[in-house]
Amino acid sequence: MMRNRVSTGRRRALSLAAAVVVATGVMTGTARATPIGPVDLGTLPGDDESTVLAVNEAGVMVGLSQAGTNPRRDHPVRWDANGQITALPTPGGTEGQVRDINGNGVSAGYVLTAGTAVPARWDAAGQATLLQLPAGYHNALAWAISDTNVVVGSWSTPDNQYHGFRWNPDGTVADLGALPGETWSMAEDISADGSIIAGGAFRTGANQSARWVNGGPITELAPLAQSSGAHVINNSGVIAGTVRDTSSGPTIPARWDQAGVRHPMDWPSPHTVWVYGIGSTGYVVGSGYLNPPKRSAVLWDLDGHVTALSDDGKGADAESVNADGTVAGTFQSQATVWFRSGERRQLGKLPGGTRSQAYRITDGGRVAGTASTASGKSHAVYWTLG
Repeated sequence: MMRNRVSTGRRRALSLAAAVVVATGVMTGTARATPIGPVDLGTLPGDDESTVLAVNEAGVMVGLSQAGTNPRRDHPVRWDANGQITALPTPGGTEGQVRDINGNGVSAGYVLTAGTAVPARWDAAGQATLLQLPAGYHNALAWAISDTNVVVGSWSTPDNQYHGFRWNPDGTVADLGALPGETWSMAEDISADGSIIAGGAFRTGANQSARWVNGGPITELAPLAQSSGAHVINNSGVIAGTVRDTSSGPTIPARWDQAGVRHPMDWPSPHTVWVYGIGSTGYVVGSGYLNPPKRSAVLWDLDGHVTALSDDGKGADAESVNADGTVAGTFQSQATVWFRSGERRQLGKLPGGTRSQAYRITDGGRVAGTASTASGKSHAVYWTLG
């Protein structure tokens, strides 16, 4: 799974006290002033659609400017904090993707060359460096970058196994291997200091949560489960995902602290739940069938209590959360934020457009997403919360 992460500042340690309470009332906090936007981020000349994939606390955004339908052509781009678009170079190819940006404005992704996908790192000025793949390695995709400029991703080995890799600032690269006796792993995200890599691996016929710590070998997140998925990591190295402890048991949400210890989160429902984002202080968001038949947008607080976000019984999706617990998502086909006060606020659409979606939020209150234009095209946009 691709982790389109928001790079946020390092914050206080996560509280992980165990508790089992379902919050359904008003949350604490204060409401905000009217959001500004959406600001249409446009496309490169000749392209027709765009999307933001990551944003840092300075408000610099990276993503894709796109053209065509079959095939679809992806061009990596960066927008400055004022929304000015710049094409990122793709040495050796004409297409590629930029997937993440760190707090220093350095971004990572990959370039599609004639023969294979090659990871790329673009410095704060937009200059590209390509990873030179070891002999026989191919189709290498970079997913995330730390504030220390370590890039992680996955590639195909000479014997066509899929493994995670780590690319260090000095240009050295390491194959991250797989669990004993297995052949598959994926490195998906990384802590701000580069010390903890989160991802997945295969064991006994099922996907498992995995991590790599301080350059060490792959380890499965404890305790071992029937299956698990470590979907997201924050800059402090706290991981959130889902676990199935037995083959017949339900899928439940969980957090793992920096030591790799699992902490449960509330899910008093036998139905499916998904985890989509973790904020810099440890708030977690996702969606699930807490109160079927509609799928609820949900927030877990720092102690693991779950709250179904206000949706008038119509269903909603929550995808990102910031340090204050403000959630970005979509309600009734419109970009929406939910504040800790319990207030729900829709963010608006472009003139003539019919829909919008919010899926990234920074600690500073920048919300990034997409919105349809009057001609029905999807453009990258952002809003600023007061």
